[in-house]
Amino acid sequence: MTATDTAVRTTRLTELGFPPSRSEALRLRCVGVPDSARARLAATGAELIDDEDATIDAVVLSTRLPPDGMKQASDQLAARVGRTIVLAHTGAERLAAELVRAGADAIVGEGNEEALIGLVDADRTPTALLASFERRFGSSSGTNGRGIDHATGLHDLRSFERRIGTLADAEEIPRVAFCKVVSEKWNLRHPDAVVSAQRRRLATTLAHVAGAIGVETFATGNAEFGLIGPVLSPHEMERLGGRLVATAATFRDRGLPLRLVIGHAGPESAHDAEELLDLARRAVEVAAVDGIRQVLGAEDLALGVSVTTELEAVVRLLDEVEPAMRAGRGHGERVGRMAAELARLRGCSPAAVSRIQLAAHLHDVGRAGLPPDAVGGPEGLTGELLESWRTFPARSAELLQLTAGPEVARMARAQRERWDGQGFPDGIDGQSIPEGARVIAVVHRIDLEMASDRHVPAGAVSEALRAGAGTEFDPDVVATAVEHLAELLDARR
Repeated sequence: MTATDTAVRTTRLTELGFPPSRSEALRLRCVGVPDSARARLAATGAELIDDEDATIDAVVLSTRLPPDGMKQASDQLAARVGRTIVLAHTGAERLAAELVRAGADAIVGEGNEEALIGLVDADRTPTALLASFERRFGSSSGTNGRGIDHATGLHDLRSFERRIGTLADAEEIPRVAFCKVVSEKWNLRHPDAVVSAQRRRLATTLAHVAGAIGVETFATGNAEFGLIGPVLSPHEMERLGGRLVATAATFRDRGLPLRLVIGHAGPESAHDAEELLDLARRAVEVAAVDGIRQVLGAEDLALGVSVTTELEAVVRLLDEVEPAMRAGRGHGERVGRMAAELARLRGCSPAAVSRIQLAAHLHDVGRAGLPPDAVGGPEGLTGELLESWRTFPARSAELLQLTAGPEVARMARAQRERWDGQGFPDGIDGQSIPEGARVIAVVHRIDLEMASDRHVPAGAVSEALRAGAGTEFDPDVVATAVEHLAELLDARR
């Protein structure tokens, strides 16, 4: 990367969103991209351009670039003309997030290079990031917050995390595993009586099999169990995993054997509790979509985790900006859950509900990279800081366009539009605002009202929504939200 491809110019705040593609063929300049990834890029039909004076669609900056080159690249990002896409390898989510804050436009996981086709194909709708998001955030934990999951009698998610932390603090890094039932019926927020009975029986059986070799079992979700083996080798975990998978297969799901997948991580992969949990979680997510290996260790993670790499990177960005916001930590997840509930109440299809939840959860991610004083806005901001803050919906859309698709990006971009056309960044109004964005605007207000005063009565929240109906908000969306406010507040919790 040289000064030739990073000529300095002033980037005006009005220059929002991706510029239109200059050609039908995808033309890319690679910086630090390994040969294997270059080959995958070429396989998509992309033309890899080395001439620094040639017209290109984007620069692809790999997180595998050596440290000295990475510092130079990071320093030059703020002055770059055009788009820079970070190609992130597994384990480099923190670095990818830092590059976005420095001025990069989007993140694509190594192994998912095909997503870059979205630079020249606006109608392409990728689904992998959405699937990864649904596995991580799409279902409630089902625990009671008191240490015991009443439905199974096992200790719950919080107990699971505390136990791992206690062992790690004593420098006894355990082997940790997540066992996930791959079934739509099991992942429902309120599973039916048959599934509830199966879950109790399966929990008892898994705990018996695992307990025979000193492994502790926890109920960590509606369709998920956690395992802790204080002294358990990777090979022993593979053998135990095989027995647990076979045990689950004796149960029936729509006439077929119940499918259980397991992801695990141990001291050979991580040295602290948080990283251990993260790697085990990502391993089970990959196993859930792999279709071949039902027991997967963290050491075996490779290209299959490209999409979880993208999700982890944007979630890191969100975690960094939320503390500066009025609604505080967890705002995105709360808004996502309420948006999904409101979309269901309005009769949206399951696919639309999923995309609305994804856009709602990540709607503020574009605040990453703004001047620090502008991140929390708009209260108290004026001049360039206020204008800078107003760019965040378009930045959110840019970050989500390639891996979540144009529909999710449009919702993120339109989140601050108003029913009366007085919003930003495009000033569109009424039905021209995507329905998902209209839903996000309403539940965003609900979370702000509740975050400012946790004891605010429901009547005051309803009044705030009615006051904005017809001006700020879609009146029909407000009517549904007010009628079902109790359900929305339950989803928020």
